[in-house]
Amino acid sequence: MKKFLRIVRRFLPLAFSLAVLVYLFGYHIEPEQSWNTARGVTPAMLYIALGLGLASFVFSAVRLKILVEVLGHKVSLTRMLIYTLVGQFYNSAIPGGSVGGDAIKALYLSNATGSKPQAFAAVLVDRLCGLFMLATLALVMLLPSIGEESMRQAAAVIIVFAGGATLAIAGMTSRRIRKLLPKGLSNKLPFHDTIRAFDEAMQIYRGHKKGLLIALLLSILPQAGWIGMHVAIGQDIGIKLIWSDYAVLIPVAGMVAALPISFGGWGVGQAATAYFFQLRGLADQQALLFALPG
Repeated sequence: MKKFLRIVRRFLPLAFSLAVLVYLFGYHIEPEQSWNTARGVTPAMLYIALGLGLASFVFSAVRLKILVEVLGHKVSLTRMLIYTLVGQFYNSAIPGGSVGGDAIKALYLSNATGSKPQAFAAVLVDRLCGLFMLATLALVMLLPSIGEESMRQAAAVIIVFAGGATLAIAGMTSRRIRKLLPKGLSNKLPFHDTIRAFDEAMQIYRGHKKGLLIALLLSILPQAGWIGMHVAIGQDIGIKLIWSDYAVLIPVAGMVAALPISFGGWGVGQAATAYFFQLRGLADQQALLFALPG
């Protein structure tokens, strides 16, 4: 029975993703109209979109490289880019929302650092930096439109994720919070040596606020590239929205897709993208087609 339950838990995210995708694109989209719209995409704009997407991964690799160097390890940018792309592939291919590939990326990175706890700490801080800056930028961009219902819903999602990221960073680096824990607790936990090594890595980051600040500021560039890619695609398929709408809604959809309830974020990300863009006035067909790539 336990084995059966493990199998169910493993495949439940996949079943959920497939159900959502079938519901969205099997019953709410006209194939012929969608095909005609997709055929209208110009090669030049497609290349621009792909270039911006690749630039986003390069900037993400630079950010991870900086965080790893704070821990005292030198890893080439080329290798960091490979790890980033591998992680992104697994983000879309295994359960855990759109962040399931982070563990795989950390395992690859540990081969270069020689320490799994430090590799996992670097990848975790990298993810939190990206999430925090993503939420912060989106919140700033929606402030002029906060009176609109669609933006208030987006703001609620942003505040929840930004608050979670802030609490996570504070909890892992703040000595005051850590003093609240009973002394000797870590020694009683399973894998306490690994936990202690991870904890030491987090304290290194606490003592290198400059490196964290650089990583946070650098997080603007990957997000700008990713949003720019969606702007290029949207403009080419006839979406008439201003760029600030993309700067709010694309991050919000990404946050929802990161929830660990689906297979690689599939289904959830598309549903969130379609939902929020429909709130901004897009027709169902157009919003779903735009949401299809995730």
